[in-house]
Amino acid sequence: MDEFVTFKEFADEEHFIEFTQFLEQKNIRFQTEISNGAIDPVSMRAVQRLFLVKIEKENFTPIQKLLENLAQESIEDIDPDHYLFQFSDEELFEILSKPDEWSELDYKLAQKILQDRGHVVGSEYLKYLKKERLEMLAKPEPSQAKFIWAGYIFAVLGGLLGIAIGWGIYFSQKRLPNGSVVYSYSEDDRKHGKRIITIGFVMMFLLILIKILTQYSE
Repeated sequence: MDEFVTFKEFADEEHFIEFTQFLEQKNIRFQTEISNGAIDPVSMRAVQRLFLVKIEKENFTPIQKLLENLAQESIEDIDPDHYLFQFSDEELFEILSKPDEWSELDYKLAQKILQDRGHVVGSEYLKYLKKERLEMLAKPEPSQAKFIWAGYIFAVLGGLLGIAIGWGIYFSQKRLPNGSVVYSYSEDDRKHGKRIITIGFVMMFLLILIKILTQYSE
């Protein structure tokens, strides 16, 4: 069975539809998914609603290359009023250091503008920036000490919230721009998450058992 992985995420439905239409025109197989907004049980922050486009894992790099080539062709006819022409050199280099936050066209145009301004932007330098970016994004999230303690407390009380917090810490993952997946939290935090889940289920079972025994004794 072919494995489909998330290739792009869109907060805007219009851009999402445009991209899926492009894939259809190129006869590229894909799947879509809508990630509805919710509350992250660990950070307690609202999660943005996203439109996901998934492609077959083996096509990840070829499609990325296709998009980059199309963008390279497009910059020759770019509108001279394009907003990137107003960016400073520092802002353009920031685009190169964070290509996952920008479109392929913006990424290629930033390179061209910098080169036109006399900066050397070689392929090895771009590879270095991408490697550095991946390493940074792959780093675990900061220690979740206060949520870990909250998880233990709610788990001991037998609440589902404790289990939800432990579940989020242990299982939460993030996808990198190259398609690979890593756990969101450090191994130490994930060990706490696993313990919280175990304690939560044990306490829930005991509370249910006590309630049943109490009813039978009445």
